[in-house]
Amino acid sequence: MLYKAKSIFKSIYLFLIDNLHQSLHLEYRLLKRGYSLYRHEVLKKGKTFEIYVKDYLAEIYNFSYKNPRELAEKTRIHSKVVDIFTLRPDLIQQYFDEDFDFRLYKQLIKEYDTSEFIPSQVDIPDTTHIELAEPNPIVAQSPILDKEEQLAKVRAEILKYESGEKQPKHIGQRMFGYLLKANYFSAYNDEQRYEAWQKFTGLETKPEMSYLRDPDYNKNETDKINKQLKQIEDFFYLVGLDVSIDYQKKNIKK
Repeated sequence: MLYKAKSIFKSIYLFLIDNLHQSLHLEYRLLKRGYSLYRHEVLKKGKTFEIYVKDYLAEIYNFSYKNPRELAEKTRIHSKVVDIFTLRPDLIQQYFDEDFDFRLYKQLIKEYDTSEFIPSQVDIPDTTHIELAEPNPIVAQSPILDKEEQLAKVRAEILKYESGEKQPKHIGQRMFGYLLKANYFSAYNDEQRYEAWQKFTGLETKPEMSYLRDPDYNKNETDKINKQLKQIEDFFYLVGLDVSIDYQKKNIKK
């Protein structure tokens, strides 16, 4: 009887400590929630791992915040959790197959920060007799993302500009304007553009509509705009989105 009472007390204690860790560490809370869904959706109900990841990331894309500082911090944490799921599914499956607790969370993060994903030998085709072309160093190091993952990367980048983590703020708004221009979203007037912005970013703040109507818009007629547009073009390229950028033709230094 005494042993049973001690066991119950220990279980309650561990439960309370784990909840304390979750309340203090947003990153752990998001991964713990993902772990619970993994046990239920994948192990119990048989959902494929790929669908489970997409469904769970869709849940954490939108979040509330009280001020720009909190927005910047939550954006950083949410973006890292998304990266762990999309870039290191091996770690997710490895650690979620165990009783995931705060200790394992710390190990997962340490391994994520210090190791690289290496496919197993059984997944590597025999290329002994195939002559390979010289790989593009950027493409060779970039994971292949599907459309949902690509847009998630863009959303995270836009939130960095909206929160003030990156400057200038309008670059993020231009990026969304290019998504509208490339027909990733349907919007034919300012009201629809704003609704699309709210739905995509989860933000209530209203962007400067000039950038959503025309992402090439340049109110100052400065040469600096072309460097900013090149920055946007490079980002879209790295995440694998085919978006055309129109550079300013005026005041370009030769």
